[in-house]
Amino acid sequence: MQARTTKKSVVSRRLMMALALSVALPATAADPQGPGELTPRMLPRKGLVDLRRDLAIPRVVVKFHEGTHVRVRNGRIAQFTDERSAREGTQLRGRGLSALQVGADVDAVVRLAGGDAHALGLDRLFKADELLLDDRRTEGELRGNQELADLNLYLEIPMRAGTTYADVQALVAKLDALPSVETAYAEPAAEPAAVNWPNMMPSLMAVAPNLQGEQGYLGAAPAGVDANYAWTVAGGNGEGIRIVDVEGAWRTTHEDLPAFFHQGGTQFNDLGWRNHGTAVMGEMVGRNNGVGVTGIAHGASPGFEAIGAQSAASAIANAAIAAGAGNVVLIELHRQGPADATPCTCNFGQCNFVAMEYWQAEFDAITQATYNGTSVVEAAGNGSVNMDDPAYGGVFNRDLRDSGAIVVAAGSAQGRVPMCWTNYGSRPDVNGWGEVVVTTGYGDRYNGGTEDGWYTGTFSGTSSASPIVTGSVAALQGALRAHGRYALSPLAVRDVLSSTGSAQAADARRIGNRPNLRAAFIRLNLF
Repeated sequence: MQARTTKKSVVSRRLMMALALSVALPATAADPQGPGELTPRMLPRKGLVDLRRDLAIPRVVVKFHEGTHVRVRNGRIAQFTDERSAREGTQLRGRGLSALQVGADVDAVVRLAGGDAHALGLDRLFKADELLLDDRRTEGELRGNQELADLNLYLEIPMRAGTTYADVQALVAKLDALPSVETAYAEPAAEPAAVNWPNMMPSLMAVAPNLQGEQGYLGAAPAGVDANYAWTVAGGNGEGIRIVDVEGAWRTTHEDLPAFFHQGGTQFNDLGWRNHGTAVMGEMVGRNNGVGVTGIAHGASPGFEAIGAQSAASAIANAAIAAGAGNVVLIELHRQGPADATPCTCNFGQCNFVAMEYWQAEFDAITQATYNGTSVVEAAGNGSVNMDDPAYGGVFNRDLRDSGAIVVAAGSAQGRVPMCWTNYGSRPDVNGWGEVVVTTGYGDRYNGGTEDGWYTGTFSGTSSASPIVTGSVAALQGALRAHGRYALSPLAVRDVLSSTGSAQAADARRIGNRPNLRAAFIRLNLF
């Protein structure tokens, strides 16, 4: 916690991190005398987000201002004034707040939540240990001289099943108007960022085929990412790297998937979610065994963090803790956001779905992860939206707010043309195959009789594009590790993949380059 960190211990910990961690510190954090003044966070805007009135809302999210030291402990929300650090006191005064005002606002939150017919109490939004979140915040700030959010200031108000945005608008407006509250908003349910989920179709084949030849995304640039070349370089199969996927369910016993080093959260007992997670894993870590598919980073160790009993933001934070510095977290989700000026012309069921970092809690969780050295790969979403549209309030403008994540749009398999439903704009960093991806799950390409032997040839969406990029990140970091070199920082990984990639097709919808591992390895002198 901030109050327990002396100047001497800060310097000591800083030097230890610089020497011991495999992730190079950003240049802004290179001063061995300790961090300078932190770059302040961009505060979220106040006011309601314009969502569809009939949109299902499973929870309302509330975050108190930095410095208030509000905590939810044992189901009770309170400000803990005796734990407030000198820094927090300065932050509190800078907001024109007092302990009296904070106390009144805490009481108001309890009263509003307790008096709402749709609300089911109050709880911490982030489920990780409180002191661990404090320590990760401190370490992330030391790395980058960037103020990070105190994730312990977030709370959630779970809503009864069937609650809509219309039901919670008044509650959210009252919560957001409280002086001590930094932001309050209605959070729609997260969904897999997949398009046109295929039906299961039985196959008459008695033995699972070797499908690697059909995985065009493994091939040479510009169509593929040249994983085949990466495998000729020591560590280029992702060996020694951990990947943690954030979504809803997986078939962990699938014949073509390795053992999982981390299994966190509660999975949904749902075939659609399970097929989706299984398909994602096959692209990244499918076993190199001559049967089925081969993952881009088949030497990596997979893990998952499920959202069945926690918010996506909490799952992201837990996934980053499990993965650790120099490793990778993948976010395979998107949510419906406000409507923009771009009409949907296809994939109408996901119109206006956007990347998860649109919401402040997910943004803050991703930022904490990247500033602690974990690369985060994030699906851009399948909502046909221009992420630069004024409807999004500039939150996707990296000059204003940058989570450090690698945001992935979707292009066609061969021409690298933006898919008609992909989100686009200045925020996506790279693109991957958004169609006809051959991988594990579903059973339309091959049905081995049980889920453990299902394969697909039609996996699509920014969901199919993002694992391709995640596997590429793991291949880069694995090769660096095998050559005895430091892992790249998340921002450096993002820069290398985007700057060395194959250009997208000429189109007004910007989706970024497609990773080219051969070119990236050459840039990094990995042979």
